[in-house]
Amino acid sequence: MELKTAFETIDNFHLTSGDRLEAARQIAASGFKPDMDAVCEIDLHCHSFCSDGYYSPANKVFEAYRRNMKAIAISDHDLFDGQEEAIEAGRIFKVDVIPAIEFYTDRPGIEIIGHFPDKIIFHELLDSGVHEKIIEPIREAKKKQLGIMIKRIPECFKRLGFDAEITSEDIDKFVRNGVSTKGDISVIMWQKYGPELRKTGISSDVKDFQAKYTTRKDQIDVALQIDMDLSPKAFVKRILGWGGLPGLPHPTELRKKEGLDNCELRKVIADLADAGLQTIEVDGWRNGKCPETGMNQTDLFNQMRIEYNSAHPHRPPLLFTNGSDDHNQPGEGLELGCGHNRNLRPEFGKHGNLQDLLHRFQAIQSER
Repeated sequence: MELKTAFETIDNFHLTSGDRLEAARQIAASGFKPDMDAVCEIDLHCHSFCSDGYYSPANKVFEAYRRNMKAIAISDHDLFDGQEEAIEAGRIFKVDVIPAIEFYTDRPGIEIIGHFPDKIIFHELLDSGVHEKIIEPIREAKKKQLGIMIKRIPECFKRLGFDAEITSEDIDKFVRNGVSTKGDISVIMWQKYGPELRKTGISSDVKDFQAKYTTRKDQIDVALQIDMDLSPKAFVKRILGWGGLPGLPHPTELRKKEGLDNCELRKVIADLADAGLQTIEVDGWRNGKCPETGMNQTDLFNQMRIEYNSAHPHRPPLLFTNGSDDHNQPGEGLELGCGHNRNLRPEFGKHGNLQDLLHRFQAIQSER
């Protein structure tokens, strides 16, 4: 396989995982050297085309290699579909791949991320099929939810004097693996109508579109119809039961989507910690200046974590993680290991930080 062909194959969603991994082996055997960089050595929150990302799991790992990074966690939404491909690609490129998942919950500002530092335990989980009792009903319910949302688009934008729709041809053209998340709807709309949406002032970019229309129930969002506890605490407990470390990603979303202030955010952290939360994603691309304190939000969230730990000395301390939440979506403006405009902080993205996660996992296992 020629190197050019291998570069195309490793990201081809029409091919099998085996084909993409063979391309990865060809690239690694060619002696290809890293040709990009990153702010951080690790990135514990990114996505592949198994949910709403644009790169294959193997190509996402290859990107980490190209950036000379040491570890990543691909935390696709509500599924584990690409994890085995990513883990094998990690072996090929000598990038440490931490299995992960990110669950939507019934609260708009809270998703729960799970990291699985022990790959043996993670493979035992996959072999057991226990997770499928949660993942498969969610997958089916999301298909119905997203179908209804797509049907709401014409009427929603008609109110704004804008003609818009998403067709099956648009889905094939603009997303890599079908519509599996609300983010896919945002990407299709932005790819199809982006310049007009910006010109008319309806939206400034794909993330703005997501916040204003895709995730708002007075616009095109609808509730997920499923007979299951989708509370944040329920997912914290499920991830713990599966042998993972549950965490709170992008705390800024609680202010943006639920209007919570810092006092209320501290209460959310405490309540989730009571249920078994283990990590907080203190450093992410959304972090800017806190409107209440003027502090950089990365410093603020880390301070909240330290305050909680000081107030609860008899509990295992909450650990920190980082994450770019990079999807490689067109117009997204995010980079793996860098965030937005390289705003991630290297001290929260050191490879050695993974030892704390592994030690926490081992401590939890020893107590069982």
